[in-house]
Amino acid sequence: MKIAIFGAGVAGLSAAIELADRGHTIEIYEKRKILGGKVSVWKDSDGDSIESGLHIVFGGYEQLQQYLKRVGAEDNYQWKEHALIYAEPDGKQSFFKKAKLPSPWAEIVGGLQTDFLTMWDKISLIRGLFPALAGNEEYFRSQDHMTYSEWHRLRGASEHSLQKLWRAIALAMNFIEPNVISARPMITIFKYFGTNYAATKFAFFRKNPGDSMIEPMRQYIQSKGGRIFVDAKLNRFELNSDESIKHAVLHDGHTIEADAYISALPVHNLKKIVPVQWLTHKYFRNLHEFVGSPVANCQLWFDRKITDTDNLMFSQGTIFATFADVSITCPEDFQNTMGTANGGSVMSLVLAPAHQLMNMPQEVITELVMKEIHERFPKSRQATLLKSTIVKIPQSVYKAVPDVDQFRPDQISPVKNFFLAGDYTYQRYLASMEGAALSGKLVAEKLLSRLGG
Repeated sequence: MKIAIFGAGVAGLSAAIELADRGHTIEIYEKRKILGGKVSVWKDSDGDSIESGLHIVFGGYEQLQQYLKRVGAEDNYQWKEHALIYAEPDGKQSFFKKAKLPSPWAEIVGGLQTDFLTMWDKISLIRGLFPALAGNEEYFRSQDHMTYSEWHRLRGASEHSLQKLWRAIALAMNFIEPNVISARPMITIFKYFGTNYAATKFAFFRKNPGDSMIEPMRQYIQSKGGRIFVDAKLNRFELNSDESIKHAVLHDGHTIEADAYISALPVHNLKKIVPVQWLTHKYFRNLHEFVGSPVANCQLWFDRKITDTDNLMFSQGTIFATFADVSITCPEDFQNTMGTANGGSVMSLVLAPAHQLMNMPQEVITELVMKEIHERFPKSRQATLLKSTIVKIPQSVYKAVPDVDQFRPDQISPVKNFFLAGDYTYQRYLASMEGAALSGKLVAEKLLSRLGG
């Protein structure tokens, strides 16, 4: 069977791996010159790796890790210390470290030992978060009508713990505040991470996600006979009388005929090419319920090391939510003699919430970031900034706001030869690299179940 996949992010590549392994003819069409979607990385004119975001592998990303192993990339990432690290003013750090005990005791004991929460914070969290730890999928979905802040307060958990601990996690997960994000994704993550000791481990790619993950995926698909086309933007579908796809038409007029078609496009791009005839189906109308979260990624090259922390870091009350010194965490990239790097720190920072940044000049954003870097990292005050970059993504992962979860589509559409992949489609892990990988596996399985093969 010949299958055309549109979009070469993690979802599209995962679907391609699954289908190629089962002997099908795969063609992938990507509108840009680079692969990876929201995980893409490219080299600029200085030879520096420019990342669209700071991406890490969690221990709980089981499906993604299976694909990395399948394509021979299981050694392309390395695990860091099992801790949440919060950067505080004047170079101080606070920690949430799991105890070396089975879950959930590892989290409970670790939480009791955390120095940036008061005893009342800790007691209120243990009591308040218990429904999440004991809950199931039915319970999680039933809580989608309220924000996480509302759920947190309803359970009697403290306001200080909400702002100090969970705000940074909400921003890291979906780039929106606790009073905007639905309770559903937050308590789902509590369940998975609070009942599995290894789930919260962090791993960084040894180089960058482009070289360490996307490139091995590309090579594997092509080794199986798959073909990948770049600069190949989908323009529209031409339909048969029964609403099935007759062929796809690219922006340059080239037509593509296949037995089945998979959209692995971001939902905001998919909405633009859905044929009017399909909008009689609620399935396709529901796509218009999704709005993307804006996010920006800032990279800063310094002439000296401003931190020695080899891990992901969080920060509360700053323009950046999560960040890392990738000159330390990624030992095979951002090193001395690689592009601008001269042995100093290379900070990669996720800026969220970012709606106010989208129309702001790069130099103004950099100035705001640098002010807060100086507050958090005293060594930066004597350092020279060699280079800065800002990558803005106006619509990234879908905003997981209350009452949106019910609109997440199944991978099987009402059109017999059209299927969806992407982390916005329904799978248990929500918007993430793992969610994208799971959607790729599910779309392949459901396509073959419907069409045979």
